[in-house]
Amino acid sequence: MMETEYGPGRTIPHPVMFRVLDSEAEDTTIPEIRVEHKSEFAYYPGCIDYYDVEMQFSHMNYGDTNHGIIFDSSIKLLRAVGIQPMILDRSFMKCCGHDQLWQGKVDVFERMRDYNTKIIKMLGVKTFITSCAEGYRTFKLDYKLDGVRVVHITQFLYERGLRIPPQPETAKKIRVAFQDPCRSGRQMPLDPVYEEPRELVKRVDNAELVELKTFRADAQCCGVAQMMYCNDKTKGLTASRMDEASDVGADYLLVACPKCLTHFGCLHHENKWKPGEERYAFKVMDVTQFLAERLPGDYPTGSNIDAKRKEPPLPGRRG
Repeated sequence: MMETEYGPGRTIPHPVMFRVLDSEAEDTTIPEIRVEHKSEFAYYPGCIDYYDVEMQFSHMNYGDTNHGIIFDSSIKLLRAVGIQPMILDRSFMKCCGHDQLWQGKVDVFERMRDYNTKIIKMLGVKTFITSCAEGYRTFKLDYKLDGVRVVHITQFLYERGLRIPPQPETAKKIRVAFQDPCRSGRQMPLDPVYEEPRELVKRVDNAELVELKTFRADAQCCGVAQMMYCNDKTKGLTASRMDEASDVGADYLLVACPKCLTHFGCLHHENKWKPGEERYAFKVMDVTQFLAERLPGDYPTGSNIDAKRKEPPLPGRRG
């Protein structure tokens, strides 16, 4: 275990979790798929199930970070704009292969890409929606999905005119900062996702959008990409970014990338502060959860696709 200026830490990700994700590429058999609700729109939640397992498995100060809520929030928001998407969950889809590609495991990535591409084409998907910045970049740039539009969920919700009802008069004014993900921002020069999440936040009538010291194309990274290992330098970047949120008096630091949620959430809970002495008083939250919490109604869950395999799949999305 490694001791750092920012508190105790462990290897993230744990090598076992790396091997679990890589092993997905070994079975390329296309399962028998039955679709209860056919749609040209599909939602891919990505690896949020693994993030929750990974953090609890690898880190001693996990806190209350919840990656799974991104899935529930995304479905609630999509239904709010009249979309009942096919849910391409991890019971039969594989990881997009982002980490494998960026770690130089090109053969592993290619097997994941080819398998996922077959599923997407077989289901007749026309609009592929993801709430993961790394998935957005990977499916849009590193796959060859001709005839399929890949969008980040904030782009799609903005285009479909998501409206947030007026908040109660008793609701206090809140200051909201947004972390621009590297993968959906400066690494997507032709289609960056800058305006849409900000415009959605502005539709919350008691929210004031405040910018961090660096933002949009100049935004500083959360500290760690590809789930590579944490150390003093990476945690220093994370702390610097979170200090910026404190400096602007943010009540919320919103993200649009599960990896940002992982690392901000990790540092948020890593130190044992006494009551009233918290270093970071703001909440770290995915933008989908922030918006969904301000919509009436419950969180819908469940997939409308049944996939039959000869062998049980690797651990999939919760529920």
